[in-house]
Amino acid sequence: MHVTNVKKRKTMKFHQGAQIAVVLLIFFTGSLSGQEKQSIIRGFVFNTENEPAEYSTVVLMNQDSVFMKGTLSGSDGGFHFDRLGSGTYHIMIRNVEFNTYVTEPIEMSGTNRVDLESIQLESRLNDLEEVVIKGEKAMIEVHPDKMVVNVSASANAAGNNALELIGKSPGVVVDMDKNIVLQGKSGVQIYINGRPSRISGADLSNMLESMPSEEIESIELITNPSAKYDAEGTAGIINIIMKSNPGTGFNGMLQGNYSIGEKPRSGVGTSLNYSNKKINMFSSINLSDNVYFSRDYATKQRGDYLLTESDESPTRSQGINIAAGMDYQLTQEHSLSLDARVLLNAQTDNMTSNTDIEDLRGINDLEILVAEATEDVQSNNINANLNYAFKPNRSTSFSADVSYGVFSRENTTLQPNDYYNSDMSMLLRSVDSRFSTATDIDIFSVKTDFEKRLSSVTISAGAKYSYINTDNGLATYHMINDALVLDEDQSNDFSYLEKVAAAYGMVNARLNEKLSLNVGLRAENTSSLGELLSANPGPDDVVPRNYTSLFPNASLAYNDQENHALSLSVGRRITRPNYQNLNPFEWKTSELSSWRGNPFLEPNYIQNYQVSYSFKRKLVVSNTYSVTKNFFANVFLGDGEKGNVLGPQNLDKAINNGLSVSYPLTVAKWWEFSTFFQYNYENYGGNVEGAVIDVSANIFNFRLQNNLRLPLGFQVELTGYYTSPWIWRGSVNVDGYFRINTGLRRSFLDDRLMLQASVNDLFDTGSDYYYRSNYGGMIVDGVIFFDGRRFAVSASYNFGNQQLKSRRSKSALDEELKRLSD
Repeated sequence: MHVTNVKKRKTMKFHQGAQIAVVLLIFFTGSLSGQEKQSIIRGFVFNTENEPAEYSTVVLMNQDSVFMKGTLSGSDGGFHFDRLGSGTYHIMIRNVEFNTYVTEPIEMSGTNRVDLESIQLESRLNDLEEVVIKGEKAMIEVHPDKMVVNVSASANAAGNNALELIGKSPGVVVDMDKNIVLQGKSGVQIYINGRPSRISGADLSNMLESMPSEEIESIELITNPSAKYDAEGTAGIINIIMKSNPGTGFNGMLQGNYSIGEKPRSGVGTSLNYSNKKINMFSSINLSDNVYFSRDYATKQRGDYLLTESDESPTRSQGINIAAGMDYQLTQEHSLSLDARVLLNAQTDNMTSNTDIEDLRGINDLEILVAEATEDVQSNNINANLNYAFKPNRSTSFSADVSYGVFSRENTTLQPNDYYNSDMSMLLRSVDSRFSTATDIDIFSVKTDFEKRLSSVTISAGAKYSYINTDNGLATYHMINDALVLDEDQSNDFSYLEKVAAAYGMVNARLNEKLSLNVGLRAENTSSLGELLSANPGPDDVVPRNYTSLFPNASLAYNDQENHALSLSVGRRITRPNYQNLNPFEWKTSELSSWRGNPFLEPNYIQNYQVSYSFKRKLVVSNTYSVTKNFFANVFLGDGEKGNVLGPQNLDKAINNGLSVSYPLTVAKWWEFSTFFQYNYENYGGNVEGAVIDVSANIFNFRLQNNLRLPLGFQVELTGYYTSPWIWRGSVNVDGYFRINTGLRRSFLDDRLMLQASVNDLFDTGSDYYYRSNYGGMIVDGVIFFDGRRFAVSASYNFGNQQLKSRRSKSALDEELKRLSD
């Protein structure tokens, strides 16, 4: 089927918008020199574990205990009151978990500054068992340096997996290859509960697709991480926070979900938790059985031949996701955390394709290639982490983290090819092949972090070492006289060893009441060795590399603690090639179409610049500019006279200039909506084996989400998405689309039972992707259909004690992620 015929059925067309220029000028008035003369009371409040007691209510009272002002403590436990007249004051602090605290009288002269001693709250031990916290989180929380999507608050999350939820997040696109693009930039690092996932490519997408939405609490989008984090990830970090029941004693949850589109998907699971003052134990297991479906129609013109391809690919993935862990408070100062995750996945892909091969010169008759690619994949991913934390006092912390992971993947592919004449009446010839691949990856890392908080300066330092070893084997067979014969010329073994040693230092200084500065430097040395063993050795079979890179990061923030906040930041990051892309194996979907790795990929570097402005913590405007050198692009290249091969290549550079605006609004007590607008100018350029690529686009994304609270406790979510034409793989133009999702949920049995229903792509307008490219003498025009219009239902039931516990153990990395909301 020709693409031009398919496009006649397209219900809506979008025209690429004209380029816009946005200039944002923000002026702040007031004399900084005069601030030192203001009368100020400042302090910090901590809980019983010496952790900041954020969001505590802080009230300023006069000597007669009359209310004067009120505020909430920040994520660092800090609070302050300024512009005070002469007199006597008291500070009262309230927190539902702790006893109310009132300071001694504070004398103010009208020009002095008082820094209170650190305040430590006491637990409400006598009535803790009767304290139950109920509240609704905002679906999206926007901060100058990160965005939080609270999945547990969404009525539209039912029946979705982690990859689908990430794709629904503002500013995120999951492309047709299941690559994640954040604010127009690829190279996203996925973290789970504050720790990097370590895998990438198809293995990462398989893992995310095995994680049901019912197990996810929130998703954090961090676009400019500090020097404390690995420099890996040019687009930043997406951190998935798994649910952790905060109840004391024994509790748990049962969940199940089912969705239907063209194919069904389902999952069931349970989690168990136990907690007391010293120990917190948790475990979960989830089973998934999902069928993914896609169709692809494309024409590829190269030289004298026109290939018209049509294929269908149903993929069934069955997974087991097991997680367990324990937090143990050894003493008041020492704590240990141990957690592990096991992901087992079995996948079957049955791809069928028809390709019309037309000689535009008319010399050769039309031929039709009928091909199949049947894959059976078994993969296992096991990760374990041990964390030790030492907090001798409320201003000092030290942590050590040891992680180990193993990954294995076995893949068997049957790939028969039959060539027919134009009316399919005669079989002309057959070429049958079989491929067996095996991949084993071992990952080890150890890191330490130290932090010391002084009166107005926080100093952080740390080091990390990681070791990654991969072994890959490919065996290619051809069917000759009904027997499989090994093709030694197309079989090989590839091993890759990578060692990364890193150290960082960071200073966070509060310059005055409104200005703060964060400066950090991370140094990383990378040593790698790729070795290819084959029957035809060549001069480039061994690829050693050793390079040291510096990654500075700085930000300056202004916050008047009332209306305005402004931050300026700059940073440098790296993305190293993933292990699968370095593997020079070739995977064929037909004899004329294949994917091939590239062992000579160079790492790419990005320089990020960002300006963010926030008004009353609601309106957030952010502008980013970045330049990526050696950008990873997937490029079509010619293979023989008729075929083509797709694979990763380094482009010279990619430029991204983006503006995002978000604003939440409460229309009524029962109606809230939030808007997110993003504009990106993207340009990709380079010369790959003589193929000159120069692709650019002005891309607009708009998201409008409505949350409605209806009578009888029902909650409805209605969300619309629109994107203008965009760029895929750094080399392919894709038409825009819009999509509407909706969901309904209600809780029963005193909020223990939650029932949800949702519809994704309600009007079936966002599941077809029309694409085209023209470079290197090849013109490609096509459309891919995904099974995106789906109806889903889910149910979850919480059992056991659901009352709030007085503490929650965190790893050092969790703490750092939390502090990003400042």
